[in-house]
Amino acid sequence: MSQTENVASSQPPWVWDARRIGLMSILIFSRFLHSSLVRIAYPFAPAFARGLGVPIATIYLLISARNLISLLSPLFASLPERFGYRNIMSLAMLLLSALCLLVAGVPAFWSLAIALVAAGIVKVIFDPTMQAYLGDVVPYAQRGKAISMTEFGWSASFLIGAPFIGWLIARQGWPAPFLWLGLAAIPTTVLLRRGLPPTNRAANHEAVSLRYIWQTLRRHPIIWASSLYMMLTLAAQEGLFIVYGDWMESTFNLSLTSLGLATTLIGLAEMSGEATAGWSVDRFGKRPVTILCGLLTVVIFLIIPLSAGSLVTAMAAMVAMFFTFEIAVVGAIPLLTELVPGARTVVMSMSLGSMAAGRAIGSLIGPIAWAKLGIAGNSIIAAVVMLLAVLVLARWLHEGKGEIQ
Repeated sequence: MSQTENVASSQPPWVWDARRIGLMSILIFSRFLHSSLVRIAYPFAPAFARGLGVPIATIYLLISARNLISLLSPLFASLPERFGYRNIMSLAMLLLSALCLLVAGVPAFWSLAIALVAAGIVKVIFDPTMQAYLGDVVPYAQRGKAISMTEFGWSASFLIGAPFIGWLIARQGWPAPFLWLGLAAIPTTVLLRRGLPPTNRAANHEAVSLRYIWQTLRRHPIIWASSLYMMLTLAAQEGLFIVYGDWMESTFNLSLTSLGLATTLIGLAEMSGEATAGWSVDRFGKRPVTILCGLLTVVIFLIIPLSAGSLVTAMAAMVAMFFTFEIAVVGAIPLLTELVPGARTVVMSMSLGSMAAGRAIGSLIGPIAWAKLGIAGNSIIAAVVMLLAVLVLARWLHEGKGEIQ
């Protein structure tokens, strides 16, 4: 256990009373809505392409464009410091509602393109703000549990959202899920604004400038290392997962409903990984747990091509991969919140922007590898990139240091 964790263990514990359980419930559901919009195109890219009469490659390009626009994350790093965490989170949720209702009201390629691409901006505004908020209100010794709980919203977008979305598309058409997401986001906006307690952090007017952000990055080069870890990790996973829907449909001839149910298993794996991360990283250390699961993910990436002969085996490999991968990502987030405690929003915004960069790289390389090399090519590339990510974390990332050692 690090010195930082020993100090944090002496802080007053975060008691899980009804008020704080309610707080976490609001954040989990908010992440569920954001994640559903961001992830909807992965399993249902073929359905959107058929409904709009466009090649599936066009949907992949929208995903890539969304990931690229998410690189603007650092530009929004100052907003929570200037205007408050609750205000920015509720604004992001309001934007999500508007995007979804646009698609539901005007179901066309251009409206879907706007919604999917702009979802990248909404996500990189909301996620680092939420994580920085938890960094302020939850002691470090318990932060792994709190942050992993919010990740349940991410996994629930597949566990619950995917089969429901598949059911809606099969019966009401491809625009139907956007109506329900848009309506659900309206009361959630109010809950974020009025249901979350404020933090004790005062407004930082200096943080509104990009100069402040750049100076922070120059003073703390460890932020670049954390960003590199997140970029490589997400590039590895995205390069394989972007072709998941196409691979499952073409290899095993799955229907929309079956594809939604298969994706539910991935949601279960992610949720199990998040729960395991929340239980383990605060007990055994953020770094060792994250490094171990990163290495296990490398091994599973290499196993996936060998599973293509059987649907059961393929799903078992995908479930195992998402379980270990989720711990490798979720376990790193509380570590990142303590790298430079005085500049959490900068650290988390840079990390989220780097995750977007990783997704952009993976979403561009993945379809090319799939077309030329098949699933084996995607898996080998993913394994190599993930191994590089683990090496970066093991070499440079230590909580509370503030500099590369």
